[in-house]
Parts: sequence; C-alpha cells; structure tokens
Amino acid sequence: MAGLCRQHDIHMVHISTDFVFNGRHYKPYHPDDTPDPISVYGKSKLKGEEAILHILKDQALIIRTAWLYSSHGNNFVKTMLKLMMEKQTLNIIDEQIGTPTWAHGLAQAIWTALDKALKGVFHWTDAGVASWYDFAMAIQEEAIHAGLLDQAIPIYPIPAQLYPTPAERPFYGVLDKTSFWKGLNIKPVHWRVQLRSMLKEFQP
Repeated sequence: MAGLCRQHDIHMVHISTDFVFNGRHYKPYHPDDTPDPISVYGKSKLKGEEAILHILKDQALIIRTAWLYSSHGNNFVKTMLKLMMEKQTLNIIDEQIGTPTWAHGLAQAIWTALDKALKGVFHWTDAGVASWYDFAMAIQEEAIHAGLLDQAIPIYPIPAQLYPTPAERPFYGVLDKTSFWKGLNIKPVHWRVQLRSMLKEFQP
C-alpha cells in the first residue's frame, strides 16, 4: 500500500498502537520516544510503521492510538455491558493503565488531520487516564444513568497475574497527545465524556 501511495503521490494514513512501547515508562509516551514492543502484535505494528516511513518518508501520517471502542463491532464496552447483564459479579484487572478512546473521536481527528495535511508520527486517545477496572466502573455507572442497565453489580479489582493472556500486554500505555492536539487546533475531551456520548447512541 505504501508503495502504491508513493507511485501515485497519495497521502497515506496508518493507524498504529501503544503496543509499540514496552509499558515500563510510567509517564505518557511522546511520539518520538524509542519504541520497544514486548509482543508479536506490537513488533508487527512497529515494522509496519518503519516500512511506511522508509517508503514514503514525508508523505505519511502515522497515528498511534489505544483502547478503542464504539457502538459497532466487538470491544471492551460492549463486552462489559453484556457481562453486567448476565453476571452477578465481575473481576477486572486494575494494574494496566491507559486511556479509553471512542472511535468516533479518532475518526474526526483523522479527517481534521487530512484537511490540515499533517504528516509524521502522532498520538491520539481521548484525554485522561484509567485502569481497566476504572473503565469498567465508569461503564456501569454511565450505563445505569443512560437506562441501559437496571442495576449495579459488584466489580472487584484484581492483579493481572490472576487473568493471564497468551500475549504480554504493556502495563502502562498512556500516550502524550500534545503535539497532535496542537496540530489539529482542538481541545481535548475527557474519555468519560466520550463514553457517555457513545452510550447515548448505543442500541443493545
């Protein structure tokens, strides 16, 4: 794809991930911080970034994002809503830290970036920070307020070691979005406000 874009002088937008970092930084990652992926997924995404930058040089826009969700497809928010309707209690990891990101906001950012012809590597998520446990608690509270859930169930925080996954995940994946916010000339929106907006449009 990058080769075709170069051949036809097309501006390419590539969506990447916070998984290109190792999660041991414990302060928001800047776009120019050195990547160090710890999973096959992260390594493959970094290889994609490197190939695009090598082929297109200054003709591409790479946007790293994280924790995406929407009213479409499979994602954490929709999974949590389903489980909260079916289960008596939930155990959610509280050690992995990042920022929930509404896909609608990312799409708007992409269109704005195209209008402004931005190029280079940038980061995009909604504003703020949360653990998966914080996110789950917010989903339940906002869903009850929106009339999507009838009642709250107990949600308990657990360490990651009690919920092992085949792929290693970074413990800290907060991205610094300052340069992109400035480039787009927009004001950041907190992730909980965006979650509320998504739930308003969600139809179970």
